[in-house]
Amino acid sequence: MMSQSKSKQDIERFLRNFYVNSAEIYKGRNVSGFIDWLPPGAMLRQKIIDSWINFFIRKIPNVFLMDGSTILPLSVFEASGHLANFTDPVIKCPKCSNTYRVDHLLKETNGKLICPRDLTDLKEQEIKQKSLMLELTVGLTDEINAALRPETAQNIYINFMNFKAIGLKLPFAIAQIGRSYRNEISPRGSRLREFVQMEIEEFVLPSHLNSHPLYESVKGIKLPIFYEEQTIEIELNEAVKEGLVPNVRLAFWIGREWQWLTNELGLPGNKIRFRIVPPEERAFYSKGTVDVEVNMEDDWVEIIGNAYRTDYDLTVHSKHSGANLSENGMVPHVVEPSFGLDRIAMAVLLLNYDPSPSDRNWPLFRIPYKISPLEIGIASLYHSDEYINIAEKIDLILRSLGYVTFKLFERGKIDAQYAKADTLGIPLVITIDSKTLEENTVTIRNRDTKAQIRVNIGEIGQAIKNLLLGGGYG
Repeated sequence: MMSQSKSKQDIERFLRNFYVNSAEIYKGRNVSGFIDWLPPGAMLRQKIIDSWINFFIRKIPNVFLMDGSTILPLSVFEASGHLANFTDPVIKCPKCSNTYRVDHLLKETNGKLICPRDLTDLKEQEIKQKSLMLELTVGLTDEINAALRPETAQNIYINFMNFKAIGLKLPFAIAQIGRSYRNEISPRGSRLREFVQMEIEEFVLPSHLNSHPLYESVKGIKLPIFYEEQTIEIELNEAVKEGLVPNVRLAFWIGREWQWLTNELGLPGNKIRFRIVPPEERAFYSKGTVDVEVNMEDDWVEIIGNAYRTDYDLTVHSKHSGANLSENGMVPHVVEPSFGLDRIAMAVLLLNYDPSPSDRNWPLFRIPYKISPLEIGIASLYHSDEYINIAEKIDLILRSLGYVTFKLFERGKIDAQYAKADTLGIPLVITIDSKTLEENTVTIRNRDTKAQIRVNIGEIGQAIKNLLLGGGYG
């Protein structure tokens, strides 16, 4: 049985194939809370983005994509309430000078207000509110006049008039994918200071909050709802009737999220829950919040936040800007599903990773092909020039067909090549062997079953297409 420390080391080593701390070569001089996604990780994130666009924009009526600036004037955040309310409670230990986010500290110390480093008693009156905004000076001025956005949503609200001007009619939704920034007190694990959000802001009049043209397709889904410290299995429609989910519009997005996470991303349903956020924990703009959490390394982590923001956003921006952000005298309400791309990618990595499968002596990353970052590996049983030249030619052929290939044949023995492929989640591996020179054939290996078939090199493109469409071996 693998020890806990060994397992943790294996997981950390696995994750380093996909992302690392930013500027890590500057040990002690880099800044925490920032990561760099390496080629396999960057490709994984792009596959997730493509899947998200297809599932939440292309297949749902009246949803459109926009792309806004990451820097906005402070006046936007004064109106939105972020300058006054986007804070975390912090406390500083007078002895060791470490600063802690209070809610995280209390969780770590079982509710005791003490420094975990030197056990100093901390005083409640020393708690202060720390802004999470990263403010800037833009232009030739010494005054702070802008900030990096803490969420992508504000770009959408302040463009409401422009959406109407191009002909969009209520109800409609605007999606945006982009970077956001928060000056987190103690970033660690999946908590970052720079991250990518995939957000949807749906504008709808109150009279349409409890109808949706596609609601029938999700209302019967049974979901694991976490409410008042217990998990219950309940149909989505019942959750709306019982007031756990504030309206049908938000319920539709929640049902769609369950389908996407389990069917498209391959996340196990028993590792997902929908947490009903109590009023005292909600963001200042929300009248109802449902967080989607996944269990990663024995900890529940939020990856999606769903909020019923009422007419708050358009009302405050209308008041502060003087612009008319209403529809026939009525201010539209906003229903928001907000996805954290980085955390979702981390969940895909951790929940599809098997450090010790029973059928092989190395780890296995069982990621669904649709989002596999590297699609085809190329291996060789031998390393003489004639075999490597064939491998290089096959690589060029597959790249020309649009596949993301990964060269394994420079990595020693064939088992080492297969082990690397399995760890990276490569679904198919083409192997050049002794029969390649004799018959002009190669084998194609299935990652999950290890089964192999032999095909002619001239038919390799069609063979791979058939296998990936499910017409091959099991």
